[in-house]
Amino acid sequence: MGFTSGIVMGAIFGVAVMFGWSYMMSYRRTKRVAKAMVIKQLASLNRDDLRKICGDSFPDWISFPVYEQAKWMNKQLSKLWPFVADAATMVIKESVEPLLEEYRPPGITSLKFSKLSLGTVAPKIEGIRVQSHKKGQVIMDIDFRWGGNPSIVLGVKAAVVANLPIQVRVCSSNIRYVKTIQGLKRHCLPHFRMVAAS
Repeated sequence: MGFTSGIVMGAIFGVAVMFGWSYMMSYRRTKRVAKAMVIKQLASLNRDDLRKICGDSFPDWISFPVYEQAKWMNKQLSKLWPFVADAATMVIKESVEPLLEEYRPPGITSLKFSKLSLGTVAPKIEGIRVQSHKKGQVIMDIDFRWGGNPSIVLGVKAAVVANLPIQVRVCSSNIRYVKTIQGLKRHCLPHFRMVAAS
């Protein structure tokens, strides 16, 4: 009688844990989708709304008029993002998984991504500044932000445990990156000769 009741109680406990885990994951997923929707709504604000919200911490294209908006580029980037995200995911897997395997601790047989997705929210280019200080040289500053919803699950296989999925959490929900591209010589850029005859 004790063995049978132990099995029944264990099965009930296991089913309760599975339902609790499933509920927590669906709750977390809905919170992440709601956060992505809020980020998308923030992206549609105009200059005056942003000045009211941000106070002194404006994006560069508001505080410095030499920065230009790139609305057309953001629109195209949002259309291309599913394809760019897939390609970036493949590149990340190909470059990071060998490093994970190389530096995996003893006792772990395999360390690979079981799920890697950069999410559905595309990055946004806040502003672009192009300068030409010297003849033949172009300097371009790009203010780049990404408030995405990535999903990264690391699959760990150990000698003792069969398979252990670990959810990797991106620490910052709004990543900002300002990159300066310098030294583009004008003679390196494509130059087409046009001839018209009538």
